[in-house]
Formats: sequence, structure tokens, C-alpha cells
Amino acid sequence: MRRINEDLKVESRGKDLEGKSIALCITGGIAAIETPKIARQLRRYGAEVYPYATPSALKFIGETSLEWATEKKVTHELSGLAEHICIEDLVLIVPTTLNTYNKIVLGIADNIVTSLVASALGMKKPVYVVPTMHESLYNNPIFRENLAKAERYGISIIEPRFSEGKAKIPSLNIIVNEVREYFRNESLKKVPKTKNTQK
Repeated sequence: MRRINEDLKVESRGKDLEGKSIALCITGGIAAIETPKIARQLRRYGAEVYPYATPSALKFIGETSLEWATEKKVTHELSGLAEHICIEDLVLIVPTTLNTYNKIVLGIADNIVTSLVASALGMKKPVYVVPTMHESLYNNPIFRENLAKAERYGISIIEPRFSEGKAKIPSLNIIVNEVREYFRNESLKKVPKTKNTQK
């Protein structure tokens, strides 16, 4: 019988994400320290959260924190188990650095996160990015040009908040509500339209 560790459990706030799996991808920015909170909040709505981290991300946030927040092992490198093939329902990259985003748009797949996203886009799965960086990097013309290509490739941007000369991570609720809204809209599309039989 599997022992249940109550410390890892979260209090339910709804079932919006019940039965859904989220690939939470973390890249190398200071906002990575917020990702355990995001993982826990997604789980409160019923999601299964699977953490993926680039090597640079793990300089900012430890594997232990992510494992505690998700109840899952952190995937941070490729192996013979083909972890780069996306089996989750949605990919959320937070934080998304300039380097990672530009690689994604250029089709570069050189680590676990960029490879997973390449697979997700090939399967037409939803990919949400949360760009966070210094404002000078956010205004870089190459990055801005690539940012404008997001919709073309099926990537959704969750806008950062601007403060102290930086594009910062938005609130926890804004990020999680974007994910909830996506699945809410998807479920509405699946509801069959009833014919009006009144004469």
C-alpha cells in the first residue's frame, strides 16, 4: 500500500483542470523561484504537473522544491526514455528567457525544454510562454520580431508586468487563470449544439 504524504497534498479550489496534465517548463531566470507556487496552484484546480528544467534553471531553483511542489521527478536532460516527446495536454514555460524563446521560434531543440516544445508544436498542442527579462532585452528588435511570430506558430504569450526597468513575472492567478481559460474554452467547443425544434 502506497504511503500518502499529507505534506505534498494541496487543498482543492475547483475541478477546472481535473484530468489535465501540464508540462511546467522552467528556464534560467530569477523568476524561476516562483514556479513551485505556480505548480501548487495548478494542482489546486486538479492538474497533474510535470516539471522540466534547463540546466541554467536549476541554478535558480532546486530540484527538491520542484519535486515537493509537483510530486513528480524533475526532468532536466534527455535520455533513452524520450522525455522530449510531449505527452502532456499543455506546455507552460515560466519564466521564458530571451534565449529560450528565440531558440523555440528558430526551431532549435538543444535541451529538454526546447525539445519538448518542438514536439508539442508538432502535435499542435497549446504552448504558453511567460517572458521575463530586463526591459532592454524585452525591447531587443530581434526578440520583438520573434515575439510577433508567436501566434503563427501556435504559441500564446502571457504578458509580463513592467516595473523597475524589467519585464517581470505576472501574478500567480493571471498565469493559472490563462491555463484554466484555455481548457474552459476547449470544453465549450466540445459541447454539441442542440437544434431548436420549436416551430
